[in-house]
Amino acid sequence: MRRQLEIQLTGRSQEQLRSLEALLCSQGDIQVNSRLMVNGSIDPLEGVSPLPDALVLLVGEHWEAELMALCERPASERPPLLVVGPKGNVELIRLAMRAGARDFFSPPIDDSEIIQFLRELARDRPKAPGRECRTTAVINAKGGSGASLVAANLAHRLARNDRSTVLVDMDVQFGCLPLYFNLVPDHGLVRALESADNLDALAMAAYVQQHDSGLGLLASSPEDRASLAEVPEARVELVLEVLGQVHDEVVVDLPRWINGATACVLERADRVLMVMQQSVAHLHDAQRLRDVLVHELRVSPARISVVINRYDRKNDVDLSAIGSALPGLSLHTLPNDFKRASHSINMGSPLRDIAPKAPLTRQIKALVEALDAPSGHGAVRKRSLLGWALPLRH
Repeated sequence: MRRQLEIQLTGRSQEQLRSLEALLCSQGDIQVNSRLMVNGSIDPLEGVSPLPDALVLLVGEHWEAELMALCERPASERPPLLVVGPKGNVELIRLAMRAGARDFFSPPIDDSEIIQFLRELARDRPKAPGRECRTTAVINAKGGSGASLVAANLAHRLARNDRSTVLVDMDVQFGCLPLYFNLVPDHGLVRALESADNLDALAMAAYVQQHDSGLGLLASSPEDRASLAEVPEARVELVLEVLGQVHDEVVVDLPRWINGATACVLERADRVLMVMQQSVAHLHDAQRLRDVLVHELRVSPARISVVINRYDRKNDVDLSAIGSALPGLSLHTLPNDFKRASHSINMGSPLRDIAPKAPLTRQIKALVEALDAPSGHGAVRKRSLLGWALPLRH
């Protein structure tokens, strides 16, 4: 089972501590330890051992001494920090940054702020020793671009490369990935989500179907009746966490609908493949999706790749136009081979099995190799606390 997020909540107001503790605990599987600072105590982490996954500090009138105590600690002895304090105090915010604060909230705090902080915390928490798993999310920039074809054959190629791989079909209503492998799910994704609180690696095996290539498939059963809006994101997190404990690769085929469930997949993904085709309409939607990923979900452009399906070098919307419209994103192409792609789906056999030498199959292999190569992008840019708190400088 996934280890709970452990959060240390420290402040000088018992009422505020209780209120924020209730808000934190309402967001999922979280352990909160509250500490009321009294008398001459100024170190928010005094007596706290081992270090929690995060420290939430409600600063009071002694905020300078409290933050300085954190600044004086070595970086290795400071957990991720969230500071809660009054608006408009620029010096407080500056000192919070020096102490390593990830963010600064002012009361009243709403659920969306806390949810975002916890998501980022869970995503960035160091992995437990043992198996390292990569998560790849595949999503259409515009409906019908071919994301399911890419996800299915990418996952199949990874499995054939001796990587323990599971493919997750997140479209709980209209998912069709079982057809790509001639499988019929029995106890599938919806039931796994319903049982997420009690799942471990052994129990998960009952919900994952095995293809003869070694690829595991987690998809909805034909009798399942659920909509994506009914899928709680906390349960998606739990399922992905358990899958990551026993696989090298988790590939998730996402429906083209950004809600809490899909957002948590995109935020935790090591790689996001945005699949599009060459048209102005596709490019327009790709720009919109890129903006959602980067500006709303804070996915680094270094983690996003564009896959141009059915690529035609003579198309007016060429690679140069796509690169200009989607700056900073790596571009990959797949050739137009509609006949073989359709035959693969209709036969329920991946491309590598029925057309191993076809240009489309070779390009999928090249895509896997490109994604495995070290990224040439720069470091992830962290959000600045002062971006909204300080006046612009000219």
